[in-house]
Amino acid sequence: MKKYFSDFNPFFLKLLNFNFRIEYIILNFKNITFSNSLNFEDLFIFYFFYLKKIFNINIFFLNTGKIFLNFINFINKINKKYNLKINTFFPNLFLINKYVKKYNLNSFYNNIILRKICCLIRKIEIYNKITFNFDIVITGQRSNRVGFDYLNFNFDKPRKIIKYNLLYFWDYKDIFYFIEKFNIKINYIYNYGYSSVGCEPCTKKIFSEKHIRSGRWWWESFNNSKKECGLHL
Repeated sequence: MKKYFSDFNPFFLKLLNFNFRIEYIILNFKNITFSNSLNFEDLFIFYFFYLKKIFNINIFFLNTGKIFLNFINFINKINKKYNLKINTFFPNLFLINKYVKKYNLNSFYNNIILRKICCLIRKIEIYNKITFNFDIVITGQRSNRVGFDYLNFNFDKPRKIIKYNLLYFWDYKDIFYFIEKFNIKINYIYNYGYSSVGCEPCTKKIFSEKHIRSGRWWWESFNNSKKECGLHL
């Protein structure tokens, strides 16, 4: 993905605010988990955890069975580099087999209902079980996604859990400024035209002038910024 940035002072004000909000959550909450997909936003947050020596937060990754293969090795590299333990969870194989037998393997391309059922089985069902045991979930979501009721804080009513969106006010250009300036390790897949990475069959390369999430569920025609799997609605 092509990146554009320049040195500008307001960026460092955001950085100070970001640091303050990390300290706030650590001081005021105990039962915390970090939901991440190893996208560049998450790796930006990892770097700050490492700098501040924050190693006691539960971190989890959902291996849907459809992820890009290089993510498996990349998790091991991040664990080693930042002295982290990213817990990997898998969907219910019984539900996946039932879906495949009834609709076929790639039926999610046929219509949005079947796609969302696939997301429900491979992501949401296990995500609900994981987050049930925590009081607050940290996310790397930004304001170019769906709108939240409470900006940085979003109360997920169905799951009865608080979501703390540390990067809500950040633009991806700001994040890449910091990533490149401090040589933060990210997945090499971003060098090949991908901008927002999800399951492999549901993600494609995009042109730089398109919306950053236009490569997600690319066959669906509605507004690119409103395409979601259901984890963060």
